[in-house]
Amino acid sequence: MYQRHRPKADTCRSDGTTVDDQMKLLQNCWSELLILDHIYRQVVHGKEGSIFLVTGQQVDYSIIASQAGATLNNLMSHAQELVAKLRSLQFDQREFVCLKFLVLFSLDVKNLENFQLVEGVQEQVNAALLDYTMCNYPQQTEKFGQLLLRLPEIRAMSVQAEEYLYYKHLNGDVPYNNLLIEMLHAKRA
Repeated sequence: MYQRHRPKADTCRSDGTTVDDQMKLLQNCWSELLILDHIYRQVVHGKEGSIFLVTGQQVDYSIIASQAGATLNNLMSHAQELVAKLRSLQFDQREFVCLKFLVLFSLDVKNLENFQLVEGVQEQVNAALLDYTMCNYPQQTEKFGQLLLRLPEIRAMSVQAEEYLYYKHLNGDVPYNNLLIEMLHAKRA
């Protein structure tokens, strides 16, 4: 009975996206969203020389760096540089939300049933971000462009983080029944 009344995966949602499209969009960018969330948390809550964890704990950067390998140290260094750039831009919550939308509704995702929706969201969010930065930060004329330039940096960091996570998984350091590993396998499939 449940199977007859259960919505099909391709049933359109009220916003025009199908569940299949939603899965493709999320599988494409889950690691970028996690990196962006981490970076924003550091901008807002982090203190110099420490990393603010999702649990609310502050961990001394030097302790992690002393125990991490080259790849993780490189990732942490890039993250710290990005945090510094965004702090200098006075990165705020509204801009963070706009960047999350731009990451999620990526034009790079193939075989979407409603690609026009993704294009429309990109256009609307870009226009909203431009308007917001111009109205609220008129003295920072380059802010909009500078924010958009951070997206390729986040993408590069996410690729490096995925490779690091996959390497750790292959070495047995991360269990298979981990959601991140499942997302990683789905993305690589």
